[in-house]
Amino acid sequence: MTLTAPPVPGTTSEPDRGKATWLWMAMWCLLVLGVQPWSARAAAPQGETGSNNSLMKGVLLGAIFLVTLAATKPGFRTRASPSTTLYVVYAMSATATAFLLSEPGGPLLRLARLLIGLLLLLMLWRPLIRVPERLLRAHMFAHLALALTVVLSVVWRPEVAWRPLSSFGTGYRLQGVLIPMLPPRVGEVGAILLGLALIAFVYRKITFIPASAMIGLGIVLVALSRTRTAAAAVAVGLVLALFLTRKTWFGRIASISAPALMGLAFLVVPSLHNWLLRGQGTKQISSLSGRTTSWQYVLDEEVSLQTAIIGHGLGNKRVLLRRGEGDIDVMAIDNSWLSLYWETGLLAVAIVGIAFIVAWISVLRAPTPYIKAGGALLLGYVTVASLNESGLSDLSSMTLHLLVAAAVCDADRVRAQANPPPPKPRPTQYI
Repeated sequence: MTLTAPPVPGTTSEPDRGKATWLWMAMWCLLVLGVQPWSARAAAPQGETGSNNSLMKGVLLGAIFLVTLAATKPGFRTRASPSTTLYVVYAMSATATAFLLSEPGGPLLRLARLLIGLLLLLMLWRPLIRVPERLLRAHMFAHLALALTVVLSVVWRPEVAWRPLSSFGTGYRLQGVLIPMLPPRVGEVGAILLGLALIAFVYRKITFIPASAMIGLGIVLVALSRTRTAAAAVAVGLVLALFLTRKTWFGRIASISAPALMGLAFLVVPSLHNWLLRGQGTKQISSLSGRTTSWQYVLDEEVSLQTAIIGHGLGNKRVLLRRGEGDIDVMAIDNSWLSLYWETGLLAVAIVGIAFIVAWISVLRAPTPYIKAGGALLLGYVTVASLNESGLSDLSSMTLHLLVAAAVCDADRVRAQANPPPPKPRPTQYI
C-alpha cells in the first residue's frame, strides 16, 4: 500500500512518457515554416525576390513561442550546444552595436526574432533535442510538409507555380504558391528532404516505401526548381555523411565514387548537361548568374572602421550598384559570409565563423553513426550553400540547419557520456 502522494508535475526529473509528441513535432514544423524566406510576390519577374512577410512570420514565431511556453513544464531542464551559445553571443553583440546605427529599428526587430528562435531551441531541449533521433525525424517531416505544399501549389495554381527564367536562362522553374517560396527555396526543401530520408533509410530508421516516396519527391523538387546550389550542396553533404561514418576504406571510397560518377554524368548526358546550364551563356556561368558583381562591390567598397566592425545593419542583404550615368541596379549579395560582413561587420563574422567550426567539431565527435551522418549532411549543405546564398546572419533556414546539426551531435555525445557502454568481460585464463 502506497502512502505517499504522487509527485507534483514538473518537479521530477523522470523522462517524458511520449506525452503530446505530436505537439512538439507540430511546433517544429511551424518553426521550420516560419524561418523560410516567404516571398510576397512569388510571381514577380525573375531577378526580383519580393518582400518578405516579416509581420506574418513574426506573428507565427510569437505564437509558436507562446504555445511552447504553455506546454513546457515548470522548472524544466535545458542545455545549449556550444554553437547555440555562440549564436546567443552574436545576437547580444549585434544588439549592442545596433544602437550605433542611424536606423536601429529594423535590425533590432530581426535580432529579437533571432533571440526568440534561440530561446525556442532551449525550451525544446527536453521534448525533442535530448533524443537527437527525434529532432532529425521532426526536421525531415517538416521538410516533407513543405514539399507537399509545393505539390499542392502545382495542383492549385499551375499557371503561377512555374516561374520563367527570363534573363537568367531559358525555360521555367518550380516555385511555391500555397506558401510563397521562390525556386531556390523549393530546391533547398527538396535537397534536405532527399538527404535526410536517404540517411534515415541507410541506417534503417524508416522503411523502404516511405523512404522511396520522400527521396523521389526530393529529387523531383530539386530537378524542377533547377537549383544548382541545392543539388551541389546536398551531394557534398551526402558524401561527407557517408565518408565520416564508413568504417572501412572500401566504404569510404565507394561513398566518394558514386557522386563522382554522377558529376561525370552531368557533363556527358545531354539532358543533364542542359539542366546544369539552364540555357545560360559562358558569361552568366562564369559570373554565377551575376553574383560575382555584387561580391566584388562588397570587397571593393571603402568603409569606415566603425562600419567595418559593426556593419550596415541587419537586413541590408542587397547593394546598390551604379554602372554608369543613370544606370542603377540593386543586387542581392547572395553569399552568407560577405552578407554577414556587410550587415553586422567583422565582429559578427568572427563569432559566427567560430560557431560554424565548433559545430563541425560536434559532428566529428558524435558517437552514433546515424546522428553523425545527419549532422554532417546538414553542415555539409550549409558549407556549400553559404557560398552562394545569404542566411547565416539572422534566423533563416540555413541558420536552423547549422543549429540542428550542432544540437543533435552535442546531445548524442552527452547521452553517450551519461550512459557509457558496459566494460567488455576479460577472457578467462586457464592455468
